Amino acid sequence: MKSRLYSAGLLALLMLGGCASMSESECQVADWGRVGLNDGSRGEPESRLANYSEDCGKIGITPNPQAYRQGWDNGIKRFCTAAHGWQAGLAGHSGKDQVCMGQAGFASFSHYLYAGLQVYRTHEKMQENTQTIKRLQAKLEAAVKDEEKRQIRHQLQDIDHEQYRLRSLLSQQSMMAP
Repeated sequence: MKSRLYSAGLLALLMLGGCASMSESECQVADWGRVGLNDGSRGEPESRLANYSEDCGKIGITPNPQAYRQGWDNGIKRFCTAAHGWQAGLAGHSGKDQVCMGQAGFASFSHYLYAGLQVYRTHEKMQENTQTIKRLQAKLEAAVKDEEKRQIRHQLQDIDHEQYRLRSLLSQQSMMAP
């Protein structure tokens, strides 16, 4: 029972930590099928097994590549979905489509990844504009000449129009969610 709890805790740490290396104790208790399943479910590349082999090999433990790959194959099917593509895109993870290439869900994952990335980029542009607005407002407060104030107000008005356009675009892009 104690060993089971330890293994469950260890797996939870692996899932949350997301680091490629394993400690000596992790290598000793690893259920390679479950490790592969967890890695695949998080969209980690199958090549991560090489990192485990290197780390665990230092203490004389060899991962079970068949169990890992079988688990990874099942996990990657869970990951390569429209919903995960959308979430990866919203988070700005543009390279995640590489891990799904060749998988059954690749087309849907990729489509929604890029749709999510559009939303991510629109958000970034809006945040960039917000920072520019703050900078220009501070500049406006410090401006002395009327012509300089007029130019800054014009710039602020242009950015305000762009923010309106981006909010509208964001609304349209958000409708593309799976």
